[in-house]
Amino acid sequence: MEDKPHPNRIGLPLCGLDLTIRGRRTCIQEETSLPAKNTNTVTLNVRANPMFLHLVTTFVEKSAIAFGLDEPEALSLTLATEEIFAYLCQSSSPDREVWLRCTGGGYYAEEEFQFEAKDFSMRAFNLTASPSVDSDPELKETGLLIASRMVDRFRFSQQDQELRLVLMKEKSYPRFSELPAASTQPLKEFSVKAPDPEELKLLVRLLNLSYPAHLVPMSFRFPGKVVDMVASGDCFAIVAADRSGHLGGGALWRWDGPKLVELYGPYVFSHEPDSIMAQALVEHFLGSVAKSSAVGVINRHSTPELPSEYFESLGSLTVPQEEGPPLTVPAYYRHLEEDLGITIWAHHSLREFLRKEYARLVFAREIRLITDEGESSSSYSVLSAEFDRGSSRVTLRPVWWGLDTEENVANHVRILRDEGIGGIFFAMDLGKAWQSRFTPAVLNAGFEPRLVLPYAGKGDVVVFQLAGGESSR
Repeated sequence: MEDKPHPNRIGLPLCGLDLTIRGRRTCIQEETSLPAKNTNTVTLNVRANPMFLHLVTTFVEKSAIAFGLDEPEALSLTLATEEIFAYLCQSSSPDREVWLRCTGGGYYAEEEFQFEAKDFSMRAFNLTASPSVDSDPELKETGLLIASRMVDRFRFSQQDQELRLVLMKEKSYPRFSELPAASTQPLKEFSVKAPDPEELKLLVRLLNLSYPAHLVPMSFRFPGKVVDMVASGDCFAIVAADRSGHLGGGALWRWDGPKLVELYGPYVFSHEPDSIMAQALVEHFLGSVAKSSAVGVINRHSTPELPSEYFESLGSLTVPQEEGPPLTVPAYYRHLEEDLGITIWAHHSLREFLRKEYARLVFAREIRLITDEGESSSSYSVLSAEFDRGSSRVTLRPVWWGLDTEENVANHVRILRDEGIGGIFFAMDLGKAWQSRFTPAVLNAGFEPRLVLPYAGKGDVVVFQLAGGESSR
């Protein structure tokens, strides 16, 4: 990833290191560009030499605190960075360059490593990984295991021998339940607008009090966090309010990749389900995103008030409830411009499902089948797990393909079932051919394909759900 010169750049070369400070609008990206967000970054270039360990940890700790993390959160990110840098010092030559970038996004801080390595092992980042002293390689990876448990999320990618590892730690926020509730009333007239911070916090409290957990993503259960997400450009919101400032409803949305926007809501309070308020919120939202580079819109948390005539049905998922039988929640999609079609990669066992879905949805897709022709593969695989414990759900995603994929997927399912997780999902990006190699293992573990999300990744994303895994909690 090329580092572009910037007029506010301050370079301090010293003994093989370079410190760069930036305060600007930048893009957070994995492999494809997303709309610009309001973030700040600082970077540090050093050699993989233990003499720089204290400098690296001080750099991360001070940056994280400057970006708003409390000391315990900053310490977690610092300890994770310390373990990873120490591992790189052990496994790389001392003249190998390591590039670090710390980014503050309002509600989080993340640390990015870029480096070259032939044998950097990611298996310690599996949810199923555990400490071992049986062999030197596994003992050496204990630090990576510690690092993986100190952060909230991670991302990993590789191009040739250049590796990119990103660790994210979020700020702590009080839950909405710790704050006083607000009363609502039907509004005789209203207008739709962008909320100020206090109105936004009120919206978050009201939607959490008015809707079940499966319709409210985990990130939207903390009013202060949503304010910071909107301020950072990571989330957008609108509210319906009267002239006196009473709130009647609202909606939120986020980018899900470079071409897709995900809508949450509309959330409507103290109004009939067929109220024109829901329609007004959706129309305002569509008018806003129509001016962007988005190709389409999805809604996987559709409320009863959603005017479904504005969208096409993608299918449904089954989600658990605190009490009572599981619920079927529909998912919707809307094109914002003509679909010119893309090429996707698939395993032959998924071809028939995809063919039927693309025909039903009238999506122009060329399905290319992956092949195994004896090429070498890694001995291990890696999965990430994104939890929403409030609604007892988890989504697994491929991070690294390896020969133990069958065993690794099965072990993840076993652990998640033992923890009592009611909804277990697996998301696979068909724009990345290597991810389709997980298909046999996913199907053999008991997952069933349920949804195709167009443009949700580098290509379309298939969402699998574990059959029989959506039992009530």
